[in-house]
Amino acid sequence: MARRVFILGGGAALGAHQVGALRYLEEQSIRPDAIVGSSIGVINACTYASGGVGTLERAWRDFRSLPSIVAPSLRHNPLLGLSFFSMDRLSAAVEQYIDFREALASPIELEFVLLNLSRGQGEVHGARECADWRELRTLARAGYAIPLLFPPVRFRDDWYADGGFAWNVPLERAIGLGATEIYLLAPIASQLPYCGGFSSFPAFVQRFVDVMWRTIGNMGYLYALMEDGRFHGVPVTVIEPGEEWSGFGPLAVFQAYPRKSRNLMAAGYRDAKRVLAARRRRERAAAGQPAEAAARSTAT
Repeated sequence: MARRVFILGGGAALGAHQVGALRYLEEQSIRPDAIVGSSIGVINACTYASGGVGTLERAWRDFRSLPSIVAPSLRHNPLLGLSFFSMDRLSAAVEQYIDFREALASPIELEFVLLNLSRGQGEVHGARECADWRELRTLARAGYAIPLLFPPVRFRDDWYADGGFAWNVPLERAIGLGATEIYLLAPIASQLPYCGGFSSFPAFVQRFVDVMWRTIGNMGYLYALMEDGRFHGVPVTVIEPGEEWSGFGPLAVFQAYPRKSRNLMAAGYRDAKRVLAARRRRERAAAGQPAEAAARSTAT
């Protein structure tokens, strides 16, 4: 039986790119049977499963991240707690768009990548193991609890945090879910602009950080053994932003605001359209269709 798995990787404010990609995929009648989410992908997965792509678009068009992230607290701070900020304000802002009862009842199988701090390992936990919607909400909160910024979240006996630092784009898990087709929506660009030299030490440091951000965010597929776009024989379609959205900067990564999110959603839509058009051309060429006919049919 055909089984389509979407992987929604982490990338903080860049997660708006996934929304545009999801819009185009839905227009092409490409919908997931299962979603594996990491970090911002957890939030997007829950919103999509409970309210569809329309709710995702509304959420991102209205969302401003910094007022939600910067939430000083008497309890959650470096002196008395385990983080710089409380996550209460962020959770309230995010969860107004998520109906966890609907997400739990959704036919879409939901799984989240988490970092189990108690056991020191990356893990995947899903809606299937939740007794009720409250447990699903707890798992989701753990999925976007960025270490240091926010405190860890306790689920049953262990403490968890954002799993993007351990396993941001888990192709292997999609295979474990029985995928016959994988769509990887990776919001961190894998291509960096060429840099021929460094004007200063800070410039060198910035480049190094950019490379590490790109590598950690995408190593799950950059170093996967794929042949002709297939992983363990399963076709993988990667949709990611271009190099204009690449690199790491705290404001660029963590700051979301309406205009930026609209631009990212538009880019996600265009990138999904481009990737699927290229895939169709390859499929037609492999089937022996003349290149001119393939180009005409793709244009229409």
